[in-house]
Amino acid sequence: MLKFINSVVSFVLLAALAVCAVPLAGFWGRSVHWSFDVASHFVLPSVIAACALSVLAGLLLRAWTGAGALALAITASLSVSPWTTQPRPATAASTQSFKVLQFNVWHRNADAARVIETVRRSNADLVVLLEAVPALRERLSVLVDIYPHRLGCPDDAPCDILVLSRVPLDARGVQRTNDAFRSPIMTLKATLAGCPVTVHAIHLARPFPFNAPEAQISQARDVARVVSEGRAARLVVGDFNAAPWGRTMQAIIAPARLQLLPGAGGTWPVTLPRQMRIPIDHLAAGEGLSFLKREVLPRAGSDHAPVLASIGVTDPSRCVED
Repeated sequence: MLKFINSVVSFVLLAALAVCAVPLAGFWGRSVHWSFDVASHFVLPSVIAACALSVLAGLLLRAWTGAGALALAITASLSVSPWTTQPRPATAASTQSFKVLQFNVWHRNADAARVIETVRRSNADLVVLLEAVPALRERLSVLVDIYPHRLGCPDDAPCDILVLSRVPLDARGVQRTNDAFRSPIMTLKATLAGCPVTVHAIHLARPFPFNAPEAQISQARDVARVVSEGRAARLVVGDFNAAPWGRTMQAIIAPARLQLLPGAGGTWPVTLPRQMRIPIDHLAAGEGLSFLKREVLPRAGSDHAPVLASIGVTDPSRCVED
């Protein structure tokens, strides 16, 4: 009987190790097939799970299984470290900077007071909100003392994006992805830290299995085309429903010549510990701008966590009007 129990325990531990290895395999094979890319989204949860498995295996005197789980956790953590390490500070001592808050407030959010408090405490110069339904927009009008400028989609191009700002906003229109979802790409201009910045606010469709496997890639190509236009300093902000190392984000970042804001802590779902969440809410900057700091703020009634970014103007020659 004892031998049977030992066999069952060994099988369960090895099966758990195999499950933890799937996201890492997906990470390394994400360019091979869309299914690998989907699996790669869960690398961060697998790191924590593998660490826990290593401890459990050690307590059960399964040294090799524990060592394998620990090696898996270390390998997975190092693999995604370029996207989970805080950005390096700008080298220029005179760098002017500004703050941007990105927050998918969730269309079912019933705690407008916490959203308002989060926005106030962020002290951001620009606030980009996603899934901002009409009822919440009305409640946010109390922020007019801090953010006298606001921009939503025009009536003929409705969407769930709302931008609040300390400085005037120049609307440049709303474009749509060329697919059935018609996801919005709102473009505006704002002078931040003395630099005219073209800002693109975006909310992409959810990945497989919620939608077709190639839906996000198709949308990413449309986004890359839109955000590549012009010479001015560019900032791309939104809920992309995709991990930073995945095909979707790389299909935007590479052709548009953007840098993605790195940093520890995922944003969804907020019910999980920060290090087990998937980072799907992103900011990306073009030439002339550099990221100084990334903060994942406490939950505020949404299933997403807010992201606060500090951004420096490191090349004023890019501060031009298109």
